[in-house]
Amino acid sequence: MVKETKETKDKVEDVIEEAKVITEEKILDAETEKQVNLATIKKVRDMFKDNEAMVLTEAAIQNSEIVFDIKDKKYRVRKANFQEKQDANKYRMKTYVDLLRDKDCLLEKDLRKIYKERGVDIESLDKQIMELSNQQQKLLFDLGKAIKENKPKVELEKYKTEVTLLMQSIQGLSMEKQQLLEFSLENRVMMEVYSYLIWAVAEVNVGGKWQKIWPTHSAFLNTTPDELLNAVTRNATVLITEDLSSNMGV
Repeated sequence: MVKETKETKDKVEDVIEEAKVITEEKILDAETEKQVNLATIKKVRDMFKDNEAMVLTEAAIQNSEIVFDIKDKKYRVRKANFQEKQDANKYRMKTYVDLLRDKDCLLEKDLRKIYKERGVDIESLDKQIMELSNQQQKLLFDLGKAIKENKPKVELEKYKTEVTLLMQSIQGLSMEKQQLLEFSLENRVMMEVYSYLIWAVAEVNVGGKWQKIWPTHSAFLNTTPDELLNAVTRNATVLITEDLSSNMGV
């Protein structure tokens, strides 16, 4: 068994965070979908079809799994089943209690207070992210309206450019916030749960049957970062985040 290294854990956490951010930046949320019809939604999505986050999220929503090939082998990540969610929840509670006993592990509210004392206001970041997200949703609504009214392509492209710039700004601020809160108790628990679920839903096709890529969670953690680990982590995180946003209960 390969020895677990800090590089492995850091790599997994980096990919998880990247995938989380792009997943949280879905082009259309439920409120937007109420304001434009299905045909318009499709046209908006088509405009952003070069956006990897949209492609992955759509696959996750429609199929409950993402299948991909690496070196002539077929792999997939799927949504967790009921028992896997229950097991992950138990793992979450145990991890939370263990970290709570660690006096050196700070709660997010305490970490925010320390940052503020040093002149770093995370609440300000929260407000900026919210304001930009609201602007993005308004632009998406205006884009949908422009499509319905058959506005010229040049005008539609202008909307696309503005939305893309906002997405990039939101991603930058979200990553900054994530880095600041990286070592909070809540974030460490979340990372552990994501890691557990990624292991649980990652499968390889052997002889026409799906089976776990790594037999145990420990084996997953001890894996040296490579193309397979990166692909599994990125794709599984999309599905896990989608589940969590749908009140998965973990």
